[in-house]
Amino acid sequence: MKKIVLGVLLVVATATYAQKDELKTLKKLYDKEQLSADDFSKYKETVLKLEAVATTDDDKVAAGFYKAMQPLAEMSTMGAQPNPMMIQKIFTPEAFTSMVNGMRSTLDYETKTGKKVFSADINETITSFKPIFTQMAFIFNGSKKYKEASRVFYNIFQLDPTVVSNLENAAITAMQGEDYINAEKYYREIKAVGFKGTGLQKFSTKPEEVAKNIFALSFFNKNDEQAKIDFMEAIKLNPDDTQIQIDHAAIYYRNNDIVTYQKLIEGILEKDPNNAQLQYNVGFLLLNDDPKIVEEINTNLKNIKKYDELNAKRKAMFLKAIPYFERAHQLDVANEDTKKTLRLCYETMGMKDKAAAVK
Repeated sequence: MKKIVLGVLLVVATATYAQKDELKTLKKLYDKEQLSADDFSKYKETVLKLEAVATTDDDKVAAGFYKAMQPLAEMSTMGAQPNPMMIQKIFTPEAFTSMVNGMRSTLDYETKTGKKVFSADINETITSFKPIFTQMAFIFNGSKKYKEASRVFYNIFQLDPTVVSNLENAAITAMQGEDYINAEKYYREIKAVGFKGTGLQKFSTKPEEVAKNIFALSFFNKNDEQAKIDFMEAIKLNPDDTQIQIDHAAIYYRNNDIVTYQKLIEGILEKDPNNAQLQYNVGFLLLNDDPKIVEEINTNLKNIKKYDELNAKRKAMFLKAIPYFERAHQLDVANEDTKKTLRLCYETMGMKDKAAAVK
């Protein structure tokens, strides 16, 4: 029994010493102004070893810190003045994100525990490298690599939340890069930061624009219940914006609540009768049952009475829809969807001359 206990104690002691060795090696390498290629290989290898043996929170945080700083260690192998291309190669958006997350976690831990082991070094790194990171973000933006630019802008904001323009730039470039999930996240953060204050706390984007973007993004991302909530603020700040109202109605259409959809669309159309899209939407809505009626017609080919009833019902439906498509066509003569649908309506009603005239 004593031998077993002793064995366990030896294992624990060995692990503790191993951690101390890794920490000592990493500190020595990290403190060097320049690393050789062999030094950097040893740095990476030692980080992996420390991650494997770290047991205490302090040691896990230390492993996270040294791993986060790995891009800086790599950069030190390139001489005193690495060129922008070298920096961009090392600091990919993914590498930069990992670095920022590691630094942020370390700062949060040391703030919580009061053990300021790495905080001063991290803050010095942020001060020194923030201009380089900002330049990198603008280079990505200038190259139309908007997703990459967005991630870098957001990471810079996480490093220094006082400069909220980086958050705003992250949101704008996320939209440009069609990264709508993160765009929604960033615009919500803009809203959370708020618009009061001056200087660094002031956004260029207005509250009504942010509210509109948040609603549009939650609608596009199909967060339907959240989008209904976002609509209330968006329409409050943009009471005359028809597109917001159309998208709000579309939520109900997407969820097969056709009654609510029709009520909302017709309400919008009363206020905006010269809106071609709305005219088209109402006409399209009136044809909503057409596939079902056609299916019934095809299953009643031998039942003449039923067949005639269904055909009459279908024609009445098209007659009711045609004026909306005609008005939509008058308002937007170049719209191909409207022309195609209007021709189909005329052909269904046997109005061949009218169908031919729609070009």
